[in-house]
Amino acid sequence: MKLFKLIVKGNTKDYTINYTASSNFLDYNDCGFTGNQQEKYEMFLMNLQKNGGPQPVHINVKMTTQIVDRAFSKNDLLKTTDVNDFIKKLSR
Repeated sequence: MKLFKLIVKGNTKDYTINYTASSNFLDYNDCGFTGNQQEKYEMFLMNLQKNGGPQPVHINVKMTTQIVDRAFSKNDLLKTTDVNDFIKKLSR
């Protein structure tokens, strides 16, 4: 079981998402996903489905429109397969 954290930077049209994971609640390491943001998001969802536990996923948002920490449930994230829809959810 892994814990995941996401860091979203930029704005709603030009953004980057970095994914980190931890298996010991303390040390988070970059997941090393490469590709465009949609490909990275799909890799994250596959990893979350295989290795994620029941706890929420922590999301650190540092966008031009907002700076906030959010949390989403694993099931809610797995339902959102398009990265642009995910970014829209963050802005709510």
